[in-house]
Amino acid sequence: MAIIMSDFTGFWYSDDMEEQVAVADGEFLLLHTNTRKVEKLGTTFAEAKETLTVLGKIDNFSDFL
Repeated sequence: MAIIMSDFTGFWYSDDMEEQVAVADGEFLLLHTNTRKVEKLGTTFAEAKETLTVLGKIDNFSDFL
């Protein structure tokens, strides 16, 4: 069995609890709960916010507004 080790330094849930933004190893990641898909959002809060805006998901993450 493979073990994935990561150091999460930040974590935000979407308003509908279907997705999360996590910071791991200096990278902001969008985690999809149902599909287990992971998308890279960038390395800064500003990049993550911009990528969430482009993806049309910024309104579901009130902490990023």
